[in-house]
Amino acid sequence: MRYLTGLMLFMLAHIASAVECRVNGSAWADAEKLSFNVYVDVKASTSLTDKILLDYAMDCRHNSATSSNPVLRIAPLTTRGVVLAWPYVHLTGGLRFNDTNYPIPVASNIILATHRNEPYVSVGGRPYLNITRTPGNYMNIQSSAGEIARVNLFMHFTNNFGSKSFDTTIFIYPRNSLNLNPSTCTINDDKPIEVDFGSVDPVAIPESPYDSTNSRAVALNYSCPDLGITTPIHIILQGSGALFNLGGLATSNTDLAVRMVRNNGGVPVGLPFATSITNSSGGDTVVFSLFRKPGSVPAAGPFTASGTLVMSVP
Repeated sequence: MRYLTGLMLFMLAHIASAVECRVNGSAWADAEKLSFNVYVDVKASTSLTDKILLDYAMDCRHNSATSSNPVLRIAPLTTRGVVLAWPYVHLTGGLRFNDTNYPIPVASNIILATHRNEPYVSVGGRPYLNITRTPGNYMNIQSSAGEIARVNLFMHFTNNFGSKSFDTTIFIYPRNSLNLNPSTCTINDDKPIEVDFGSVDPVAIPESPYDSTNSRAVALNYSCPDLGITTPIHIILQGSGALFNLGGLATSNTDLAVRMVRNNGGVPVGLPFATSITNSSGGDTVVFSLFRKPGSVPAAGPFTASGTLVMSVP
């Protein structure tokens, strides 16, 4: 009896899982084995209101030379798509993709990129930070403080032989510092403001601080070094009040005082007037009015007064 023998050969194929990515044009790296560090310019966006976009470039590709129908899909990782580093957890933000803002926790059903047969694809979606208005929680990002945020991505690769999924992370670091606290803003570039009343007749000096006979208008310009500060502020004239009128700034002549006036209303020494800064700039015009103690005839001769204008957040 003859027997027919045969050899059955099983060809086992494994899904290729090599997925490579790069950030800002750096070398390609295995996204399954490595994470990515990227440095970004931190600045308020001119196109997005009250937001800072942490922008960079990211490309990805699959190694599919021997497989068919390969597809790589990239999405945020569940609700941890964007995570703020601990120095900035008091801030809010999210992921911006296709002109839509997805706040933290970011939705997990967004497809940021799909790669089939192209050489590579650009991965969309960039984290953003909301510029806060709450005193004590203003944005202060320091380049020396390390990581700002991280983006966690879910990679899902399929071909005719099966599928494979894994995560990869982008760690984002600031290239520069950015302090959006109004304490960094200045009045008239921090330069001294001189108010010269010139030569005046002592008897002609009014007794009322609201008489414009002896007054000088001064423009106050508020400016901040970083773009994006929009906040209400207070301006206070600090100094010594005159003994005969505590709301007026004392001078070296005890019968004379100076009152700050804004919008036809007096601003007493030590009390604020409310104004604002919009997109890091603002301004007001105030009037410094010279007045005398009622019933007095001030002694002739030069006199001086000094005070400090202070900007504060309500």
